[in-house]
Amino acid sequence: MLLRFCVFASDIMRLDNTDGYDGSGFGGITLHRAAPFVIIGVAFSVGIWAAQAFELHLWLWAMLAVAGLIGLILTRRDALAAWVCASLMLLGLGAVRYGLSQALLWQSPTTAFNGKFVVLEGMVIDEPDVRLDDIRLRVRPSKLIVDSASATPSSQSDFSNYVLIRADKSIPWRYGDTLRARGALDAPPVLSEFDYRDYLARQEVLSWMSRPQSLTRLDSERGSALWTRLLHVKDLLRQSIRRIMPAPESALLNGILIGDDNEMPDTLVQAFRTTGTSHIVAISGFNVSIVIALVVPVLSQLLNKRRAALVAIPAIIGYVLLVGASASVVRAGAMSIIALIGQALWRRGFTINTLAAAAFFMLMWDPDTLFDGGFQLSVMATLGLVLYADLFQTAVQTRLEQRFSSETARKITNILADMLLITFAAQLTTLPLILMNFHNLSLVALFTNALVLPAQPPIMILGGLAALSGMASEAAGWLLGWPPYVLLTYTLRVVEWTAGWPLAAVPIYNFGAGSAALYYAVLFSATTLFTQSAKTQRQFWRWLRQRALPVTAMIALITAIGVGVVWQWQKPDGKLRVILTGSAAFIQTPSGKQVVFVGGGGLAAEMGRAMPIWDRAVELVILPSRDDFTRADALSVLNRYRVGTLAQPVPPASGEANSPRLAEFQAAAANSVVRMLDAPLGTRVTLEPDVTLTLVERGDNSLGAKIQHGEVEIELAGDTDILAGSDLASDLIFANPRTRNIASILNPAAPLWVIWADAPGSLPTTLSARTRVISLRDSPVATFVSDGKQLRLE
Repeated sequence: MLLRFCVFASDIMRLDNTDGYDGSGFGGITLHRAAPFVIIGVAFSVGIWAAQAFELHLWLWAMLAVAGLIGLILTRRDALAAWVCASLMLLGLGAVRYGLSQALLWQSPTTAFNGKFVVLEGMVIDEPDVRLDDIRLRVRPSKLIVDSASATPSSQSDFSNYVLIRADKSIPWRYGDTLRARGALDAPPVLSEFDYRDYLARQEVLSWMSRPQSLTRLDSERGSALWTRLLHVKDLLRQSIRRIMPAPESALLNGILIGDDNEMPDTLVQAFRTTGTSHIVAISGFNVSIVIALVVPVLSQLLNKRRAALVAIPAIIGYVLLVGASASVVRAGAMSIIALIGQALWRRGFTINTLAAAAFFMLMWDPDTLFDGGFQLSVMATLGLVLYADLFQTAVQTRLEQRFSSETARKITNILADMLLITFAAQLTTLPLILMNFHNLSLVALFTNALVLPAQPPIMILGGLAALSGMASEAAGWLLGWPPYVLLTYTLRVVEWTAGWPLAAVPIYNFGAGSAALYYAVLFSATTLFTQSAKTQRQFWRWLRQRALPVTAMIALITAIGVGVVWQWQKPDGKLRVILTGSAAFIQTPSGKQVVFVGGGGLAAEMGRAMPIWDRAVELVILPSRDDFTRADALSVLNRYRVGTLAQPVPPASGEANSPRLAEFQAAAANSVVRMLDAPLGTRVTLEPDVTLTLVERGDNSLGAKIQHGEVEIELAGDTDILAGSDLASDLIFANPRTRNIASILNPAAPLWVIWADAPGSLPTTLSARTRVISLRDSPVATFVSDGKQLRLE
C-alpha cells in the first residue's frame, strides 16, 4: 500500500470528483470535457514541430495564426468550425513561438568562432555536471578573443548562447564562478546513435571547448544569491549521504533524492536500463507526488485545504529548483501547482486538463522542451496513468468480485495496482518512445518494477530524513540511514539479479516515427472504442461486420498503392549515389547495392531514409580504424542490418587491448556479418562491372577508399588527418578539415568538390577558385549523384 500513499496526489492527479481519488475507474473521465484542452496542447505542439521540420518564413506562420483568429471570430456560433479555426490559430502561434526562440538564440551566436583557437571569459551559469572523468561547465561567455597569426586579432562580447567546457576534475568548480579558458572552440559532435549537438542546442549551447589548454578561475559567487544557496543546500545533502552510507547505495540515494546519479557505475546504470527501472534514479513526477503527500496532509491538519494548497506551492517550487528543474520534474511541478491553485479556488481537479495546461505553459516558456526525451516520456507516462490505471483496476476488481467478497477483491486489486497495474499503464503509453530512443525492450520490466517500486517511497522519506540529520550530526545520520540503506541494497540486488537473466532485454533498432504513430493510432482508437457504452460498441461491431468486405478491399487497395509508390520511389535508377554525413559515407550503386564508410554523424538516420524498405542488407562496410570510437559508430549499422563483408585495417603486430566496446563490437559482428576481412592496402573490390572500390592508406593504420564509377572518381578519407599520395585529381574528396597540406597535393585542375567532414578544426582557405567546398559542420548532409561521366550535387 506504500504506492497508494503517493496517490494522495489525488488532489493533484484526481479525475472528476471534489473529495479526491475514489478508484471509480475510467468513468470519471469525460473525454468531451478534456477534448478542448487536449486540442490546445496538441495544436500548439504540432505548430512547434512543423516550424522545426519545415523552414518557412516566420510571417507565413503568423498569417496562419491571424487567419485562424479571423475564422474563429466569424464561426464562433459553429462549435466544430470554431475549434478547427482555433486549432489553426494555435498551430500558427506554436510555430511563431518556436521561430522567435530560434531567432533569439542565433541573434549573436558563438558559432562564428567555431574551429578557431580562442580566449574565452565568462561565468558558470549552472551547477557543474560532474562525470567520472571530467566536469562539464555551461558558461555564459562575456568575451571571446581570437588571435591568429595570419589575421588581425578579433573579439566579440554579448553572446546569445552558451559554451560547454570540459574541465579537469582536479579543480572544483561551482555555479557563479567566472573563468578564463584558452583552447579550440568547435561545434559539439554528432554521434552515431545520439545527436549530441542537437541535445546541447536545446540547452542553448552552440559551441564547446573539449580540451582547454588552460582554465583559470577569475572570481566566485557572481551568480544569483538564491540559486547559490539552493545549490549549497543540495551539495550539503550530497555530502551528507556520502558520509552516512557507502557506495553504490549512496550514489543511488543521491539519484533518487536530488537527481545526481553521476557516481553510479556504468554497469549499474546499464542494469537499470535493461530492467526498465531507470525512472527510479531519475527525478520525476513520482518524487514530486511524494513531496506533495508529505507536505499537503500536514498543512491540511494545521490549516484548511485552501490555505494548505497556497503554502504547498512554494515547497514544490523549491524542490523542483533544488533537483535541477529537468523537463519531467517541471511538468510534474507545473501540474501540481495548477491543481493546487484550483484547490485554493475551490475548483475541481481534472488530470487531462491539468496535464494539457502544464505542457502548454512549458512549451510557451521554452518550445524546445517538446523535443526533450524526458518531457515526452513524462507526459505520456502521466497520460497512461490517467487513461488506463483506473480502467485496469476496475476491470480486475470486477473479475475478482465474482470469486471474493467486495472488500477482499478491493484489497487484492490495490496490491496488484501498486505492484503491476500502475506500471503497466505507464509503460503502455511510453513503449514507442522507449523503443525509438533507447532501442531496447525490457522483458523483465513489469516483474522488476513490481518488486522494487514498493520500496521507493520509504527510501525517499527515510533517506531524506537521514540525509537531513547527517547535515547536523554524522552519528544521527548514520543511525537513521540504516533502514533506507537496507532498502537501497535490496533495490540494487533485485535490479542486478533480473538484469542478468537470459533475454532480460531485446534490442529493437528499426522502430521509427512511423511505427510509433501507428502504435498510438491503434492504442487510442481501441481506447476510444472500449470506453464507449455497450450499446455503442455493439453498433460499431455490427457496422463493421456489414462492411467487412468493402473495408478489407479498401485497405488492400490503399496498401497496394502505397507499396507501388514506395517501390517506384526507392527502386534503383542506374546511377551511383553518395550520401555524406558527419564523417561517414553511404554509397548506393546503380543496381542498388549498399556500401558504408563508417564514421560519426547521423549515418543510421540517413541510411533509413535512403535504403529501400524491403532491403535490410549492406554488401560492404568499411571500418577506417580499429579504435573504440570507430567501433561505436559501426554499431549503428551492425545492429540494424545484415552485412556481407566488413573490411577493417590489419591488426597491429602487438595485438589489440581488450575493452568493453571491443567485446560489444565483436558480439554484434558475430550476429550480423557474414565475412570479416582484415584488408591489406590496395585491396580492390568490384561492386559492379562499372563500379570499383579500392582500399588505400590514410596514415596511422587507417583505411580510406577510392571509388571509380566510369570516368568519375571519389576519394573517401572521412575523419583521418592524412591524405596519402600527391597530385590528387578526384572529382570529389571527402576529408577532415585537419588534413595536412591538402592544398599542396591537389591537382590545380581538380577536384570539383571538397567536402569537409564534420570534425574539429578550422577550414582551409587556400584551395583553388575552381574547387567548390561544402562543410558538413554547416550542412549536415550532402548527396551526390554520378552517371559515370559527371558528378552533381543533388
